[in-house]
Amino acid sequence: MDRWKERVVVVTGASSGIGQAVARTLAEHGMKVAALARRLDRLQKLEEDCKNLLGKLKAYKCDCSNEKEIASTMQSVLTDFGPISVLINNAAILAPMKLTDTSEGSCRKLYETNVIGLVTITQHAVEIMQKHNITDGHIINVNSINGHCRFHRPGLANYCASKNAVRVLTESLKNELALLKTKIRVTSISPGLVMTEMIDPFSNMKQKLHLLPEDIVDGIVFVLSAKANINVSELTIEPTGGVRGAFMKE
Repeated sequence: MDRWKERVVVVTGASSGIGQAVARTLAEHGMKVAALARRLDRLQKLEEDCKNLLGKLKAYKCDCSNEKEIASTMQSVLTDFGPISVLINNAAILAPMKLTDTSEGSCRKLYETNVIGLVTITQHAVEIMQKHNITDGHIINVNSINGHCRFHRPGLANYCASKNAVRVLTESLKNELALLKTKIRVTSISPGLVMTEMIDPFSNMKQKLHLLPEDIVDGIVFVLSAKANINVSELTIEPTGGVRGAFMKE
């Protein structure tokens, strides 16, 4: 990780769970961390907690479903820290709802955050990397094993569909950047069930095999630590003894 010291990383969804853990860890490794999320109070506490680390962490209030906020925030990061070298797309929402139940409300916010927001912030990051000659950048999308499964628990079809979209977008981005002759690496990290606030609506799942946010952070550090000539395209992280798609079953 030494080569990433003083380099700039943007982490979305950094107010809790995987995002918070990875933001703190990368600051410990000496990176300049732009921590993005909607809940500014949590981000400010994280910023305070990280003030004595080797690197620097700065909080940015940003709703990743809002394209204007993304554009403004990325410009602020560029002004405050300099050009971005690493983007970790972690922001996502679950929003359980049955496809056939109109009383549950709209699923628009889920897709705007999990898919459109991911695409938008990636576009800005790639533009900054190319403009500032960041030839060894890295984009990591935090996906899910449910982005690779065909079966799911009722009420999670939208979430699974959004994560399948992330899988396709990750592969397509990798191919596009290769055709542009860039050395920007692209990785999908697909965890199994992780103990975060996201699974609070499914309290019964807490008794099943699960991972901790720190387990996913270890995977992200592993991917970032790979030699520059190696691209880890997909990394699936599941608990030992776990069954694929267990999160999706009763």
